[in-house]
Amino acid sequence: MIILATVLIPMALSLAAYAAAKKSPYTAGYISALALIPLLVVSAYSVFGGVDITEAAFQGFDILAFRITPFNGLFAFTVALVGILVAIYSPPYMEHRSQEVGRDTSLFYLTYGFFLGGLAGAFVAANLIMVYVFIEIALVASLFQVLYYGYGDRVRITVMYLVWSHVGAFLVLAGFLLLYLDGTYYVPLLLEGVENAKFPGPNAVAFLLILVGSLIKMAALGVHMWLPYVHAEAPTPLSALLSPVLVGVGGYLIAATAMYVLPADSEWARWLVYYAVATAIYGGLMAYLQKDVKRLFAYSTVSQMGYLLLGVALFNPHGYTAAALFYLSHGLGKAVLFMTAGYFIMHLHTRDIEKMGGLYGWRPELAGAAVVGFLNLAGILSVGMVSEIVLTVAYAKYFGKEYLFYIPYAAILLVTGIYAFNTIRVVFFGPHKREDKGPVDLALLAIVAAAFISLLLFLPPFSSALADNVYKTIEVAKLWK
Repeated sequence: MIILATVLIPMALSLAAYAAAKKSPYTAGYISALALIPLLVVSAYSVFGGVDITEAAFQGFDILAFRITPFNGLFAFTVALVGILVAIYSPPYMEHRSQEVGRDTSLFYLTYGFFLGGLAGAFVAANLIMVYVFIEIALVASLFQVLYYGYGDRVRITVMYLVWSHVGAFLVLAGFLLLYLDGTYYVPLLLEGVENAKFPGPNAVAFLLILVGSLIKMAALGVHMWLPYVHAEAPTPLSALLSPVLVGVGGYLIAATAMYVLPADSEWARWLVYYAVATAIYGGLMAYLQKDVKRLFAYSTVSQMGYLLLGVALFNPHGYTAAALFYLSHGLGKAVLFMTAGYFIMHLHTRDIEKMGGLYGWRPELAGAAVVGFLNLAGILSVGMVSEIVLTVAYAKYFGKEYLFYIPYAAILLVTGIYAFNTIRVVFFGPHKREDKGPVDLALLAIVAAAFISLLLFLPPFSSALADNVYKTIEVAKLWK
C-alpha cells in the first residue's frame, strides 16, 4: 500500500510536528516538509516516468483502491512540491504571526499534514466516497488554520469558508451517491485500462451536482464570493496552499468524473467553455482593480481557475493536458506570489500596494522571484508557458475556423498580462520608498527556490516529459469519442 502510505505519512508526522512546534517552529517546518517527500517521489516517478501505479483490484466496493497515473499524479506532485516549499517558508512567518495572535504555532503544524495529506488523497483515491472523505479532511484542517491564525474577523471568515466549502462538497457527494446507486464506485478516469471496469452511463442530475459543487470549490464566476475574503484573511502559508492546490480539486473532479456522465449530445460542454472564458476575464479585471496585494492574488486565482476550467471544457486530449499543467504552473506561480505577500507582511508590515514601490532595490532576489511568479500566470518563459501553449492548441482544435471565438481567448491573455505586469511595475519599480534592505531568511530562500523550480520545469527534458506523459494518459482514455 505504497500510495496510501504516502498520503498517511504527512498526517502521522503532523503529530511530531505538533510536539516540535512547542519548542521551535523551524523544527516543525522541517518535519512537515520531510513528511511530504515520499509523496513527491512516488508521484514524480509516475509523472516523469510515464508509469501507472495501481493498488487494489477495483472489484466491488473497495475503499482502499488507489491509482496514480501521469494525469492525476501531476496534481499529487504539485501538492507535494508546493507543500514542501511552503513548509520550509512557514517557520519565520508563523513565528511572526504567533507573536501577533498570542498563541504558539503547534496547531498550525498539527493541521498542516492533515491538510496536505487530505488533498493528495483526494487526487489518488479511486473510490468515490474516499475522494469525498479526503476532501473533508483537508477542509476541516484548513478551517482551524483560518480560525486560529487568520486576520480580520477570523470567526466570520471561518464560517463563510465552512458554509461555502461544505455546500460544494455536499453537492459533489450527492452526485457521487447517484453514481453509487448506478453501481459506479470509482473515479471514471482512473478506471481506464482496468479489466471488467463498469463505467457510468449518461446521468444529467449527477453531472449537474458534481459540476456545480466543483465550480463552488473552484470559486468560478458567480460562486466566487467566498474566495477573496478567505484567501486574503487566511494565514499566508495557508493562502499559498489554498489558492493553487485546494481550489484546483474542483477542476480535477469535473475532468475525472463529471465529464464522464455528461449526457450525449449535450450543449453543456459548449456553454462551459463560454463560462470558463468569462471567469478568466472577470478574475483578471478584478485583480487589476485591487489595492490589497493578497486580494489581488485571490482574484488572480479566480482568473487562473478559468484557464483550468477552459482546458477541461474544451473536452479534448490537449485541453485535459493543459488543465493538469495549469494546476502545476499556477501552483508554483501563486505559491511564489502569496509567499512574497507574506514576506511583505513580515518586514514591511503592509499589504497595501500603493505603499509599495521601488522594492527591486530593497530585495532584488525577491523581486526576481515575484516576476517569475507572474510569468507563470502570464504563460511566459516558465512552466506556465508550456501549459498555455498546450491550451492554445486545444482551443484551436475545438473552434477550428470559427475565428470570432479567438477574440475572447486573446482577451484572456491580454487581461492576465495587464494585471501581472502592472503589479510588477507598481510594486517593484518606480520611485524608491525604502532605503533599507529586506533580510535574507528561510522564507526568502523558499520563495526563490519555488521560482527557480518553475523555470527549471520549463526546460527539456522536464517539460517534454510532463506534457507527453500526461497527454498519452488522457489520449488512451478517449473520453471524447
